[in-house]
Amino acid sequence: MEDLSVIYGLEDFQARTLVAQAAENEKINFLVGTQSLKNANQVQLIEFDDDSGAISKQHFEHSAGEIWSLASAPRSLELIATVYYNTQDYHTECGSSVWQMPLESSSKGYTTNVTPLKKVCDLLDVNKSEKEFKIHSLSWALDDDSQMVTLVDNRLVLWDVECAGQNAKVKGQCSVEGRGSVHLGAVRWCPHQNATQVACTFGSNIVSFDVRSMKQVWMIENTHSPIVRDLDFNQNKQYYLASCGDDGAVKFWDIRNSSKPLLTRFDHSHWVWSVRFNASYDQLVLSCSSDQRVILSNFPSVASQPIGSAQEDEDEIKEKNNCAIEDGILHTYEDHEESVYAAEWSSADFWTFASISFDGRFVINKVPKSFKYKQFM
Repeated sequence: MEDLSVIYGLEDFQARTLVAQAAENEKINFLVGTQSLKNANQVQLIEFDDDSGAISKQHFEHSAGEIWSLASAPRSLELIATVYYNTQDYHTECGSSVWQMPLESSSKGYTTNVTPLKKVCDLLDVNKSEKEFKIHSLSWALDDDSQMVTLVDNRLVLWDVECAGQNAKVKGQCSVEGRGSVHLGAVRWCPHQNATQVACTFGSNIVSFDVRSMKQVWMIENTHSPIVRDLDFNQNKQYYLASCGDDGAVKFWDIRNSSKPLLTRFDHSHWVWSVRFNASYDQLVLSCSSDQRVILSNFPSVASQPIGSAQEDEDEIKEKNNCAIEDGILHTYEDHEESVYAAEWSSADFWTFASISFDGRFVINKVPKSFKYKQFM
């Protein structure tokens, strides 16, 4: 019998942002940022008990505005960063800040208590007020609480975050030119090259920068049309990344030769908002879309070798994996009734993942047992 979906509603909130709580945390925790023009917005910490299937939560008031981008610090459980928009009197201002969550030592289940977030510092360039621009997203470094990037229009800004000193300094910045009002959108740190590169969506392209020199390293042009929505690096296979966009496609690339994708899939029927490799079994890929679906796929043709050693021949590896001559969909999840904007793997359990749709429906699912058990045969 397969695991059933666990569904939790954010009550009166809409949402677009979802991340797995990072740091060395053994619990299956996710963070959701809300969007509301009527109520004070929140960051909700949702903890999933794998044994009982129960959900516990903590609510933190985010009074700065609607949350459009959310990041969890890689080392400190209590630290998060947000990009937010605040609309008053028909005028919208945007900002970006680092916050501290006053975490409770023990979970209280479905508590309704709301605790204010404590602001640590703003991510605002004192030389150029970011309120004059549009901040699109941010991302913490993979293993360093003191370093992060923000995307402001067509600029990549590198920050030195001094959390103890309550401030942040611009460490470097660069820009990329394009036609019209094309801006940098989503950003991911590359886990390879000593984590010194970040890649960003830029209209229909993906562009990468080296944060040591703040210079462009490579670009994949015409990745999706008209817009690339998201990207993710394969942590186990250098040079490989996945992308998704408004053409309804998920594509896989080798950045050393990006004239054409390694694999293109059209499993969704509308814009694809997110794509994620599984960190341990990288043939497992999550994608979610405005077609209200989350799709879990198995793509061994673009994966590393998660099972089997180099000494085993191809037939032995295929028999042990029992997968996978052909790429394909493992399961389609239809638990949502509106556009699904984010799907993320747990940082504590690589068989568990969550998704969030615009109506505030948060869903936890697990990789089907029928596939999981085959990995250990």
